[in-house]
Amino acid sequence: MEKVAEILMSSFRICVGDIRAPKDVSKKWGTLPVVNQLFKVYFKINKINLMKPLIRAVEQAKLQDECKIGELVTYRYFVGRKAIFDSDYKTAEENLSFAFERCHRSAKRNKRRILIYLIPVKLLLGQLPQRFILEKYSLLEFAGIADTLRCGNILALNDCIDRNEKFFIQCGTYLILEKLAVIAYRNLFKRV
Repeated sequence: MEKVAEILMSSFRICVGDIRAPKDVSKKWGTLPVVNQLFKVYFKINKINLMKPLIRAVEQAKLQDECKIGELVTYRYFVGRKAIFDSDYKTAEENLSFAFERCHRSAKRNKRRILIYLIPVKLLLGQLPQRFILEKYSLLEFAGIADTLRCGNILALNDCIDRNEKFFIQCGTYLILEKLAVIAYRNLFKRV
């Protein structure tokens, strides 16, 4: 996988370096698809710290304004996931919400992937998901968590997280959900 990352990085350098070519034949338009593939590889090999210079390069080149919406949705999805690891939940929510709202309506699997990260972020920000969304995208693992947060039941929250621990660990959201106890305490104290 690291060899794949090296090859993709050399492709990225070629695409970014093509600044003199006319707009319609420039390799610059290949930058965002290559960056998206690099992000995918970096998450697989757990080298998320290597994403920061790529994000900066894409933002400086202002590629987001003129690229295909599918590529932009993928880009914002990965930027949102990185923001979660940086504990920048507001940025994560903005990027993941953008990706979810603009993801093609027939791409149900992609929308579900986005929601797997968006729901825990919104929970941390105090926004509870609607039940029909959880049902529509088969994410009922979050339903019990939302219910326990609503009433401030810390014991039931820990039980819900433990019951679905394998799912949350596989998705990479377990540690985020562990931080929800603070929200549950807040809601408990509001009720008392």
